[in-house]
Amino acid sequence: MTVTKLTIASDVDQYTLVNKNKTLTVKIMTYGAAITHILTPDKTGTIRDVVLGFDEFESYKKPVNRFFGAVVGRYANRITEGKFTVDGKAYQLAINNGPNALHGGLQGFDKKIWSATVVSEEPASVRFELVSPDGDQGYPGTLTTHVTYTVTDQDEIQLEYHATTDKETIVNLTNHSYFNLGGVELCPKILDHQVTMTDEVKAVLECDGNCLPTGKVLSWSEVPWMNFSGKNAGKAIGARLEHLEKTRGYDHPYVIHDVYKTDTTDLPLRHAVNVYSPESGIELNFSTTEPAFQFYTGGWLASEGLEAKQDQKKLKLGPHAGFCLESSRNPDSPSKPDWRSAVVLQKDHVYASKTVFAFRTRL
Repeated sequence: MTVTKLTIASDVDQYTLVNKNKTLTVKIMTYGAAITHILTPDKTGTIRDVVLGFDEFESYKKPVNRFFGAVVGRYANRITEGKFTVDGKAYQLAINNGPNALHGGLQGFDKKIWSATVVSEEPASVRFELVSPDGDQGYPGTLTTHVTYTVTDQDEIQLEYHATTDKETIVNLTNHSYFNLGGVELCPKILDHQVTMTDEVKAVLECDGNCLPTGKVLSWSEVPWMNFSGKNAGKAIGARLEHLEKTRGYDHPYVIHDVYKTDTTDLPLRHAVNVYSPESGIELNFSTTEPAFQFYTGGWLASEGLEAKQDQKKLKLGPHAGFCLESSRNPDSPSKPDWRSAVVLQKDHVYASKTVFAFRTRL
């Protein structure tokens, strides 16, 4: 069997998905539909766990957990002052990130228990479902969300998002896994990881002091330290951090395309980013149908109280212990007229997208 289930708490199950070649194993739990482990061989054949998380389920409930591995929603990323308007009515969300609403609220999708259904054994695939009632965290409409994880024989994790509502609302979903391609023990920080962005990545959005997009799209010539393409392909994450002191490293929305609609699954799956760990030889290729992604290098992770999993030698974690590639719609889209069509979901319409994380080893 390529899919197995283990009960890890009274009301929480963990599913293990293994591909036929046993070169990729992914564990996902029903709490937050969160990826807890990603196991793949390095250049020596040693199996490395390349995602941050916890051995003990209760640790996921602690404030020190910054969305490790979880699906975040109903609205991922930030909304100005937590305010938005749909169907002619104004709504106010909880303020939980400076003056902003962040990642769905105080009890967002990352803190909910999802139901799970095995879709298939080969390929290993599990669909997670969450029904968010009208008024949940201040959002209108009952939103039914499915996220399907599939582990393929090509060493991919495919994530397919699907949501519907019974009343106009806003939606923006992503996965918040923190990757460390050295498996923590080889490189406690990811600052030596090398990043290459393909030509599919067009630019980066200008952000203000509250990490909110101003609406301006910056060219690489304006912010050369944000560019990981062309002559900057393969730059180490830590090479240019002196330009990023206010955000403690990269925490920025990058632009792939400007097709702003709620269902992007009929758009091409664009290969946007490659990240490589010289220490382990493991590389990650990131592709998505989404218009944007947040590149976050973990600068705001706590300096105390974070400990790696047993298969990562229980080493102390801290800032820059992992990086995120959060495929999504643009942050603060409800406040930007040109972007709203990507996140305002109407009754009888569909929100959907696809993202793929593919692993390989350079020998």
